[in-house]
Order: sequence, then C-alpha cells, then structure tokens
Amino acid sequence: MSEQKAVLVQVFNFLHDSAYFYTSHLSLSPGTRCVVEHEGLHLGVVQNVLTPAGEISEHFERVVREATPADLDAFSRNLEDTRDILSTTRETVARQKLHMHLAAAEYTLDRSRLRIYFTAPYRIDFRTLVRELTRTYKATIELRQMGTRDEARIKGGIGRCGRIICCRQFLHEAQPVPMELAYDQELFVPPERITGICGRLMCCLAFEHDLYKQELEKQPGLGTWVSYKGKKGKVISHNIFRHTITILVRDEERLEVDVDAVERPTKTQKP
Repeated sequence: MSEQKAVLVQVFNFLHDSAYFYTSHLSLSPGTRCVVEHEGLHLGVVQNVLTPAGEISEHFERVVREATPADLDAFSRNLEDTRDILSTTRETVARQKLHMHLAAAEYTLDRSRLRIYFTAPYRIDFRTLVRELTRTYKATIELRQMGTRDEARIKGGIGRCGRIICCRQFLHEAQPVPMELAYDQELFVPPERITGICGRLMCCLAFEHDLYKQELEKQPGLGTWVSYKGKKGKVISHNIFRHTITILVRDEERLEVDVDAVERPTKTQKP
C-alpha cells in the first residue's frame, strides 16, 4: 500500500478555504495545482505536504488528481460563465420580488453544483427561486446567506490604509469587533472614521488590540499629571508608534514629548 500524505491545499473558491486533504498515490509539492473533493470538485494549490504517523483517509477528504490543462481551462470558463449567471439571477430575483442582494456565484469544477452567495435583512423563502435555477442550469443549487463582512471578503477592496482589506488578504474568519476595542486604543473619533467598506468596525482594531494594551500599560494613563522641563501637564493622548505622549499644561499649551523625558509624580506628590 502506498504511503499516505496529508496535503494542505488552498481551495480556489470565494471563501479561500485552506484545509488538509489526503493522497496515497500522488507526488505533490508546494505550488502544485490540484483537484480536491471539497463539497464538490474544486481547483486548489498545494501549500504544504506532511507524512502522518497513521491512517488519515477517514479524517480528510481526498486529493483527486494533479490539475491538468483541461482543469485550468474549465476553471477559467466557469469564472466567466458565473458572471453572466449572477446577472441573470438578479433579474429573476427582482421578478420574484425577493429582498436579497446577490454577491457572488461559483461553480464546482465539474459544474455539478452552483453556489450563490447573498445578503438579506432577514430569512428568505427562496424555494421557488431554487427550483427555477435548477431547471435552468441543470445543477444542484445552493443559496448561502452571509453577512456584510463575508461579502467584503469575497469581493475584496482597498481599505482606508491604502492596502487590500485584511479579510481578503489574510483574515479568513470574520470576528465581531465591539466598540470597546476602539475605546481601549483611545480612538475617540466618529464611528465612520474607523468603519471598513463592509459598514462594520475595521477588523484591524481586533488584531492590533493586544499590542495597544501592552504599550499603553507602560505609559502614564490619560488624565495623569506629569512634569516636563519644569512644566506640569496632564496627559491627554498617546502615540505608541512614536513613543510619545501629548500633555496639556496649565496655560492651555499642548506639548508632544517622548515618554521617557517626563517625570511621573509619586503617590505622595500632588499636581
């Protein structure tokens, strides 16, 4: 019996799934295009190959084959066809007066399954729509409702920072971002300034949160009185990247100074 291998594959679907699959007969290496069973046949690219200690076929789906030129052509053709399908389905949705916004559509590689992603303000009865689409496209139709964060991840875009939005580039699981994270980072600004293209608070507030908390704990807190070159002032903001604080002295003068250049009063000292 051939030795089984666990193969980490990034699947070429809208969700950018990365998962382990097994193979016992293929010689694969990182960067190789392959076809995998993942809710239907999908094209993907190998990211890593491991040799497990025991039987793994019962735990993972399988790598079907190394991708052929025909598979690559089929993948490109499916992308083109689903653009037309999405446009046509929007017309059908409008005719049936369904309150749903279609975001994307994708075929499995063999066109046996057609998945359509949508957003909606509430649950939708789309049974009539599914029946019509099944008759039209001769495939298993799956309508998958998602949130606005997932829609942004599928469509992509440029964030306020000028870079590709994080959920498209590397954050593949959207997490709730409460307003408390912004307060912890002293982002006392209108919500629209820290809102992403999805209409929700930007994801970077979450994965930067721990760094802000660690750095701010090392600095005098807001409202703390400190001394700088003979002047006493109250801390009104921090800049953890420049390692500075801004202090407001009694004559309303604002000074941005290095944290290490100020003197913090002891518990017995009064401002």
